[in-house]
Formats: sequence, C-alpha cells, structure tokens
Amino acid sequence: MRNLLQKIFSFSKRTNSRPGKKKNKSKGQSLVELTLTLPLILMLFSGMVEFGFMLNYYLSLLDATRYAAREYSGGDPWIRDANNNYNGDNISGYTLNGQSYPGFYSPAASTVYAELAPKDINDTTRKITLNPATDDVIISVYSIDQNGNITDYPTAGPYHLYGNQHSPAVTDATIQSGLVSGGPCEGILSVEVDYTYHQVLNLPWMAWLGSPVLPAYTIMPNQAVEPQC
Repeated sequence: MRNLLQKIFSFSKRTNSRPGKKKNKSKGQSLVELTLTLPLILMLFSGMVEFGFMLNYYLSLLDATRYAAREYSGGDPWIRDANNNYNGDNISGYTLNGQSYPGFYSPAASTVYAELAPKDINDTTRKITLNPATDDVIISVYSIDQNGNITDYPTAGPYHLYGNQHSPAVTDATIQSGLVSGGPCEGILSVEVDYTYHQVLNLPWMAWLGSPVLPAYTIMPNQAVEPQC
C-alpha cells in the first residue's frame, strides 16, 4: 500500500512539473512587453522631470515678484509738487526743494532682477538671468475710488524694464474682478516678471514644448496712491 501511494505521488509530481515550456514562454512574453513599454515610460518620466524644472523656475520668479512687491508696497510712485499733489510718475527718483526722493518703478524692477540673479558670490542658489531681448519686468500701480473706477499709473502705460511690450498678466479687468462692491478706496501695486524658459534636459521628444514664457506676478496694496474718498 505504501509503495502504491509513493508511485501515485511521484507520478503527480512529474505531471505538475511538465509545464516548464509555459513558464519559459511567460518570461519571454514579459521581456517583449518590457521592451515595448520601457521607451514610453522613460519618455513620460523625462517629461515629468522637465515640467518639474519648469515649475521650480516659476516658483523662483514668483518669489522675486513677492519680494519686490513687499519692498515697494510702502513706496511712493508719484512725483509730488510743493503741495504734495501728483506731479508726474516717479520712475527713477526726483528732487524737490533741495531734497532727493528715491525712485519707484525702475528700482522696483531692478529689485526683481537682483533677486533672480544675486551677485553675492557666497550665494549658491540657482541664478536666473533675464534676457533683455526676450524677457521683461512690468510694474504697474492702480488707484481705485469708491465707485470702482480705476486709474492706471504710470500714465503712459505699465513700466517695462526692457521695453519688450509683453502683454501684462495683470490688467484693469484683473483688478476689477477682485474688487468688492461698495468697498473702500484702494491703491494697488502689481509686480510682474515674464521669463522665457529654456528646457534643461532639451530632449527631442519634448521639442513640442518649445520655449514658453512664464509670467509670474504679485499684487499688493500701496497706500500712497489711495484716492481721497
């Protein structure tokens, strides 16, 4: 009886061990599938890495506009006359009654540039250098009365560091959409930087992305241009 059972079990083991060819076939099939899908997976992964670089650049641009907006939210974008009334746009500073007053628009734009590419040799963070031919920094100020009417400054239009005339991301419509009906008079400062992003990996299958312009901006109150309501 014992011998009979041993023969039965040994036979079942031999029959179960036969599908060796199927196992080898399964390995070969997996290898083919991996060969077909690996290039696609690598392309998707490299695309995620490239978009990660682009997002990192955008956050650096945003930080620079925030710093400049905080720095100049208490500044005066107007040239004042002897009676403290508006007498022009304070682009780079002026002198009144022998006293010098600091500039507003030009220094604010230069602050954005300096934050992106600090000259400190001890600063090891990534530096973003703006290209005067393609990039720009745009500074605008808005004076809003109690009826929601908006007056833009500088009077000649938004200040451009390089004059590339990029269309500002912040417009009167942008400001108007954020106003509360019946709200108080307000003064608003807008600091924007437009940077042409050049791909870091520069891979051929990402050529469709090109060199997109990344607009980053910050809006902050500016009490100096609040109208008297």
